[in-house]
Amino acid sequence: MELAKIINRVYTMGLFGKFKAPKATVSVTLDKGEYSLRDPLAGKINVSAAEDFDIDEVRLEIWVNEFTRASESQDVGGGSRRTVTAQQDNTIHKGKTTVAGRMHASSGFNQDFPFSINLPPGIPPTYRGRNANNSWKMKGVVAVKGRPDITGHDMELQTNP
Repeated sequence: MELAKIINRVYTMGLFGKFKAPKATVSVTLDKGEYSLRDPLAGKINVSAAEDFDIDEVRLEIWVNEFTRASESQDVGGGSRRTVTAQQDNTIHKGKTTVAGRMHASSGFNQDFPFSINLPPGIPPTYRGRNANNSWKMKGVVAVKGRPDITGHDMELQTNP
C-alpha cells in the first residue's frame, strides 16, 4: 500500500476517525407515495461508501409525532377577556427495523437493501388540521461500531386509514 493511503487510513481509523461518521451516504426510496395503515411499507435503503468501514446494521427508523393545541377565552374582569392557549407535542411511536446485518463496506460499495415491513398498529394516520396534526417520519441509518452512525435525511411518510 502506498504511503499516502496508509497515512489516510491511520488518520480516518485512528483517534480522529472515531469522532466522524464514515464517508458514506444512506437514502430511502419507497415503492409508492402513500400507504394505507393496513399495507406493508415497501422500498429500499441505498448505501454508498467512499471509504472502508464495518457495518453493524442497516436499519429503517420510523417515528410518529402528535401535535395538539387548544385555546380558550377567559374572563379577566372589568369586561376584558384574554385567550389562553395550551399546546402539546409528543412522540407517540418510535421504531427501528433491521434491514441488513453485519458486513464490510469497501470504498466504492453501493448496494440497495429492499424491505417490506408492517406499520405499527393503533397509531393514527397522517393528519393535518388547524389545531392538531400527526406526522409520520422515517430515515435510513447505517450503524457503525465505534464511530457515529451514518444517517439519511428525515422523510415524511404519508399514511391513510
